[in-house]
Amino acid sequence: MPSRPPSRRRVLGLGVAASALLVAAWHGVGHLGSYPPLPFPARAVTPKTAAILAVLGNWLFPPGGPLPGSGGDLETLRLIDEFLADLPPHHAMLMQALPLAFEHGTALDRFGADRLTAMPPDQQRAYLDRWFQANDLVHAQLLTGLKMLWNASYLERLDVQQAMGTPYLCAVPA
Repeated sequence: MPSRPPSRRRVLGLGVAASALLVAAWHGVGHLGSYPPLPFPARAVTPKTAAILAVLGNWLFPPGGPLPGSGGDLETLRLIDEFLADLPPHHAMLMQALPLAFEHGTALDRFGADRLTAMPPDQQRAYLDRWFQANDLVHAQLLTGLKMLWNASYLERLDVQQAMGTPYLCAVPA
């Protein structure tokens, strides 16, 4: 016996239920997980954001690479904090929400999945590599925002600029 297509009422009900679930998840996402305290006084970065940014930064610029430090070291996290603190409130809110897409995208994409920061390092890399390989506009926009954070912090460090052999553009002439 052929199955009937779902009724409009059923489709509407499922849509409302899915929307309610997403709204509830979004408001609860900011409180999920426990994270170590920050080792520096921060103006914009929370312990949760710092933990996520450390994982993301170490994925983008791993420790032991050709550049000093890493994208997730304390100096870079301090610079990201300064960058976010100096943004207008509207832009700062969007940039502070960005890491949550990477942290909780795992749990929201698949039922029962872990948070990014709770995964073992090899699973973190595989998960983030899948983000990079995804071929859609949403992933591309989120990755562009993520790269912008490190362009404005890690790649602006004097020691990193010197290691890359590029002149430090904002240096004051002696």
